[in-house]
Amino acid sequence: MRPVFNAAQMRRADEIMQIEYGYLGVLLMETAGRRAAQLVRRLYPKQERFVVAAGGGNNGGDGLVIARYLRRYGKEIFILLTQDPAKLSALSRIQYDILTRFGLSCHVLSPDSLRKLQAFCEAEPRPVLIDALIGVGLQQALRPNQMALLEFLRSLHLPVVAVDLPSGLSADTGALLNEPLRCEHTITFQVPKICHLVTPAALYCGQVHVVDIGIYPEVLDRIGARTFWVVRRSVRGFLPPRPAEAHKGTFGHALIVGGSRGKGGAPALATVAALRMGAGLATAMIPGSALPAFHRRTLSGMSLPYGDEQVAYLNEAAALWGLRHLEGKTAVAIGPGLGQTPETAAFLREWLPALQVPCILDADALNLLAQDETLRARIRVPLLLTPHPKEAARLLGTSVEAVQARRLESALRLAQKWQALVLLKGAYPLVATPRGEAYFFRLAEPALATAGTGDVLTGMVVGLLAQGVEPLPALLLGVYVHGLAAKLATRGRHPASLTAALLLKALGRALHQISA
Repeated sequence: MRPVFNAAQMRRADEIMQIEYGYLGVLLMETAGRRAAQLVRRLYPKQERFVVAAGGGNNGGDGLVIARYLRRYGKEIFILLTQDPAKLSALSRIQYDILTRFGLSCHVLSPDSLRKLQAFCEAEPRPVLIDALIGVGLQQALRPNQMALLEFLRSLHLPVVAVDLPSGLSADTGALLNEPLRCEHTITFQVPKICHLVTPAALYCGQVHVVDIGIYPEVLDRIGARTFWVVRRSVRGFLPPRPAEAHKGTFGHALIVGGSRGKGGAPALATVAALRMGAGLATAMIPGSALPAFHRRTLSGMSLPYGDEQVAYLNEAAALWGLRHLEGKTAVAIGPGLGQTPETAAFLREWLPALQVPCILDADALNLLAQDETLRARIRVPLLLTPHPKEAARLLGTSVEAVQARRLESALRLAQKWQALVLLKGAYPLVATPRGEAYFFRLAEPALATAGTGDVLTGMVVGLLAQGVEPLPALLLGVYVHGLAAKLATRGRHPASLTAALLLKALGRALHQISA
């Protein structure tokens, strides 16, 4: 996992480097600016003109270093400085003095300098804007004059590269304190920050590039990150081995509980997904009315139908009947197609206390849990919850808008309240633990906004749990493979054409890519 820091953690890393290792702050700034300028040059190889908007703090100092190196590369530079040079931070003033020795001029913010900037931007070829106005320290809404400057810069309609983070965002949260510039790229230093990986803030960052500025790995280790970016190499080791002498019993037996009249496809998708993720056996416990639809969609999955075609939902009697079928199962998923009725609520009350293996609650099982919070006390096994924002809002007793505005805080609250691992679905999904850790994914696949893809994910995770993968690694691996499979399934296709069936077919290729 790649550590993700908040503003205080990043400041502490800088302090340790300077105080304990004698590494001067000006050298860290020089390295950051130089490497950022090199990256900008690679990102825009044909670009000859740049605007650098630099604030009065150290973020602005980084911008001044970038401006100096871009000028040395032969680029035409317009530098807009928001503070009088006498009011710059100490490190930024050093960079300003170096600039003047190189003969570069800065335009201090004024009506006249903004007119000159507009004229510069209207000339062809149009420049790229380097946003180095405000760094990681922001914790409140911008002042009116700062917001006015952002609005002016937005009106120029330039491609934007942010230094560390788009100005106006807080590094500590995915919430929007202000309306930042929408960037093509964000260049951040040493480690990503929370705002780069949590929506809605992450949607303004564009492609995030992490530049090494020389902070020692042991310093980063001392900080003790509790938030992490999940990347491919992070999850590769979670894949369970497939020994040559193995048989189907080696890889566990997943039980999917759900289905109702007209919704036999949901447990079928989950069952096939469990098998495609490597489970040796997968069985769906469904009401009799869902049986025909279930077997139209799967040949390899087994079924445990309760009653005949007149039984629309699993009920209390089905729970008592099904207890004996728990023997030999190594993981359970409850929810796909289950339905929200008094019958299914009674089913859960009887069924949940009997579980002795890890359990995922999804879909209607989450809604029933929200309606009757006493159900949580009946679960004595590791619990995983996989809500989308509307289900999360029900579980927290709040609105969807509140969940989406503060996704990280909402996921952590869910994990603490329900003492469960929580996957909050949506663009840039994240996993939270009851211990207060969070795991982020830079996955935004609009193709997944279609029926059945959530059932596939539930089946994938229960398939990994059935093989003995621990709950947290199973959830992280499942989410990553799910997003990668969507990307592979839509290669050469319009994203609107993705179906859950196509997603299932891409799982093997996604697993192959990760394991290669």
